[in-house]
This record gives sequence, C-alpha cells and structure tokens, in this order.
Amino acid sequence: MNPLTLLGVVLFTSTLGWRVYQLVRSPRLPNWAVTVTIAGFAAAFLFQQKAISDWIDALTAPGGARLTNNVLLACAACGLLVFFHGSALGAGQARRVLLELVPLAAAVTLMSVATVVTPAPLRGAALSPDTVHVAGTAMFYLGAGLYLIYAIAASGWWITRYQRTADRHLRTGLRLAAAGLAGAAIGSAFRALYIVVAWAFGPVVPALLWLGVPFVIVGSLLFLAGITYPGVRARVSELNRRRRRRQDLDRLAPLWTLLAQAYPSVVLRTPPGGLRERFAVHRRYYRRVIEIRDGLVQLSPYLETDFAALTAEDPAAAANALRRALERHRAGEETDGRAKLVLPGGANDLESDVRPLLALSAAVSGKGA
Repeated sequence: MNPLTLLGVVLFTSTLGWRVYQLVRSPRLPNWAVTVTIAGFAAAFLFQQKAISDWIDALTAPGGARLTNNVLLACAACGLLVFFHGSALGAGQARRVLLELVPLAAAVTLMSVATVVTPAPLRGAALSPDTVHVAGTAMFYLGAGLYLIYAIAASGWWITRYQRTADRHLRTGLRLAAAGLAGAAIGSAFRALYIVVAWAFGPVVPALLWLGVPFVIVGSLLFLAGITYPGVRARVSELNRRRRRRQDLDRLAPLWTLLAQAYPSVVLRTPPGGLRERFAVHRRYYRRVIEIRDGLVQLSPYLETDFAALTAEDPAAAANALRRALERHRAGEETDGRAKLVLPGGANDLESDVRPLLALSAAVSGKGA
C-alpha cells in the first residue's frame, strides 16, 4: 500500500468513526447525511484498490466493482447536498431532499444501463484512449462525471454561503473543503471534456485525462481534511481543557483540604463510578469549586475583613485571614451567623471564581508570590 493510499485509509477511518459517534449522540438528518457522505467516499476509495475491485467483480460480474464504486461516489455527493439542505431549509427540507434524489436516480440508472450495453470484456475497463469510443463506456463515465460536477458545484455554493457566518476554525475547514471540491470538480470536468472531444471530433486528447486524475485525488484528500479539521480542532481543544482542569484540581487541593476538614458537610456525596469517576475530570472540577465556595460561605461569619477584596488584591493576606478564621471556628467563638461575600463579584461564569481561588490556594500552600 503506497503512502498516499495509507493516508487516505487513515483519514477516512478516523473521520468515519468520529461521525458515527456524533450520529449516535444526535441522529438528526444532517448528521445522517454527512455520515452517509463520508461512508460513501470511504467505501468508494476502498473499492478503487485492485484487490478489492477484483474481489467484487468475481462476486458479482465484470464491471460490478466499477459500477459500485461510481454509485457510491454519487450517493456520497448526494449525501453532502442533503446535509446542506437539512441544515438550512428547516421544515421544508423533506421536499427538497426528495427532489435531490431525482438526479441521483437518473445518474445511477444511466450508469447501470451503460454497464449492461457495454461488451462484457470491457465493462470493468477504465476510461482510456482504447475505450473512450465504446458507447457504453463513454456513456457510463459521462453520466457519472456530469452528476458529480452538478453535486460538487452545488455543495461548493453552499460552503461559500456558510463561510460568511461560520466561526474562525469552522471557516478554515470550510475553505479546505471548498478547495477540495473545486479540485474534484475540475478533475471531473477534464474527464467529461475528454469524452466529449473524443466523440465530437474523433481524436483523443490523453492530456485531458491525465490532468483530471491528480485534481480528483488531491481534491478528495483536501475535502476530507476540511470536513475533519473542525472536529479534530475541537477535540484537541477539549483535551487541552481537560489537562488544564486536571492541573487546577491539584492546585485547588490545599485550599479544599483546609475547608473540608473544618466543614466535612460541604463535601458532596461521590456517586459510585470507580474508574469512570476517576476520569470524569470536569465533574470533579465542578464539585471541587462548589465545595470550596460552600466552605468559604460557612466560614465567612468568622472572617474579620473584606475577604472578597483581599483575595483579589493580596492572596497572601487573604490566606492569613483564612487561617485566623479557621482558628476562631475551631475555638468555638460566637458569631452573628451572617454570611459575607467571599469572592469578587462582577462575573457570572465559573472560571472567574476559580482564578482567585487558585491564587488563594497557592498562598495557603506557601507557593504564592
């Protein structure tokens, strides 16, 4: 297996696995459509490999692999169009999706008829100067190519439209996909032109066929990279986020330990989960922040200073104030029982609360500046 084929197999396999996972989580029409698209392109890519195409021909009849490969490509291209329609048309999507099946059915019918009328020894033959003047072969490749040009051009228009509203990372993926579709469309157009020139004028122009092949191959890989990029980028961001939260869990441990020892009731009950709970980083992170805030609120009647402001301005002084409050709590001193503000206000997100808590925990552990 050459390096380019191996790269294609890796990309198709990883992308298809990711899309199936997304489909299981949300089995909506757009997710079904994009999964069908990737599965169709992946299967067509595999059926182009000689060992698999020979096996398909032996299992069916000569030309079976070629017909299956091109039908899969057409279905994949149609799936891409259905994805865009399903994402953009809302309640009216069903009728438009059904309309997209009409040209697909016409293309599949044309390819099937062309396969039947082609002499049996030539049914699996590739398009070449020796086969381009065979009516069945020319009809087969022209029908397949024209449908791909239509579907690819329409999908390119949709991608261009989506780029205007997409975020930066999705826009990068869409541009890669659009470039890939453009390459595939150019390659298909060269192949169609090769057939038309040969039938209209007689002479064969091999350069048209040679030019089309690299455009299709590179275009397919670019398209796959484009639709894969946003998901890969999101996954990398999520892994980085998990890593940061795992580090923050450790950094919050000194502060959490002090408060949990003073107020064991703030520690939330841990659900049974074993290994699964151990790797639930986000849940453990939220629990720890909530438990620390609850502990600080319970301790706040013993605080003698504006703890929220002190935490923001001088974490080391806040750590000393915290220790004095804990000593008063352990000594059983009487307070008015009124809770005080323990964290700087002004933000409604959890991360804004965590920043002063991290500074306070570092000061408590003696690692603060």
